[in-house]
Amino acid sequence: MDKLAVVKVLDSVVDSLDIPESYYQRASDRHNSIADWLCRPESKLAQYSPHVTPQGSFRYGTVVRPIHHEAEYDLDNVVTLQMQKTDKTQSELKLLFGEELKAYARAHGMLSPLEEKPRCWRLHYADEVSFHLDSLPCVAEEPAVVQAIISQGVSFELAKRAVAITDQRHPNYLVLSRDWLISNPRGFARWFEERTRVFAQPRLRALVEMKKFASVEDVPPYEWKTPLQRSIQLLKRHRDVMFQDTPELAPISMIITNLATHAYSGEADIYDAVTGIVSRMRNFINPVYPRVPNPTAPSEDYADKWRKNPLLEQNFLLWHSQVRQDLARLHTLTRDGMDREIRGHFDVQLTRDQLSHISNPVPATAAAVAPTVFVPSAPKPWGK
Repeated sequence: MDKLAVVKVLDSVVDSLDIPESYYQRASDRHNSIADWLCRPESKLAQYSPHVTPQGSFRYGTVVRPIHHEAEYDLDNVVTLQMQKTDKTQSELKLLFGEELKAYARAHGMLSPLEEKPRCWRLHYADEVSFHLDSLPCVAEEPAVVQAIISQGVSFELAKRAVAITDQRHPNYLVLSRDWLISNPRGFARWFEERTRVFAQPRLRALVEMKKFASVEDVPPYEWKTPLQRSIQLLKRHRDVMFQDTPELAPISMIITNLATHAYSGEADIYDAVTGIVSRMRNFINPVYPRVPNPTAPSEDYADKWRKNPLLEQNFLLWHSQVRQDLARLHTLTRDGMDREIRGHFDVQLTRDQLSHISNPVPATAAAVAPTVFVPSAPKPWGK
């Protein structure tokens, strides 16, 4: 099969994984609703000028629909507060933040209880589109910390977005201290967008010419649909299918997104992009900790759980090897083989028209679908 045929198939797969534009608007509305609530005059946090920033795959434009229809979509935001780390303990801030979100849930008739995670609070929405939203309270980092990040080679524009986050597992969680965990989710999002936007320019201009947006600056990242974003969607879906029986042991999306963004070299079509990314992404895993650092806060390790649970690193390597093999053999398949591979590894049913450009019959040497690999009785990792 020629490469053009494979490109068409992979584009069709990603098209089937995309979500409606209305879901992005719904997500935006929920972030804005929380921002309005936290800034209302009665809010106990209003004095700290809370600023809500969307994060995660909905911001990056890399969402994939769940395998199971009843599954929830995952929303993330960061709530940055203008206060000193020594004004409150991490525990006090997180509990105060939780009180406001509990009041928000009651006021909006949300029946599911607020769920506490080690670093954030989770709200469950149960309407025609099921979402859960992880909201992370944090404090703008001190100038000295920002300067330290800059000294590690990060630009001021990215470093200034660093924050101090609450974490129940931190030794200073219950005491007043300047020593909090450093994170930079807002910086990472800006870094991702900066590296992605350059490859989106032709589409951005086309959308403006079609009068869908007034200017290229108005086009949200989920509309960019670059080969990088679509490759990340493919990789996440392959991961989801491979680990559908043990999702808690699967490689996390932030590791895949981080490594893929580093590894992307500007390939113009999805096949060259995703195979190139997979061939290079392991080069950006450090041999020592931090193994997969946040490029905008190098002390933050997206693979921090690998240290405590080596099975998670093993599973990443297992998945990486499998997806590399599965992508490499796509061009050797005929129509029936391609249909089986796509169903087996991406849980996508292609139409006859989408497969019509691939020839049959199946040769005797056609590759078989590799089995789903999972660890049936492995220890479960701890909370996010």
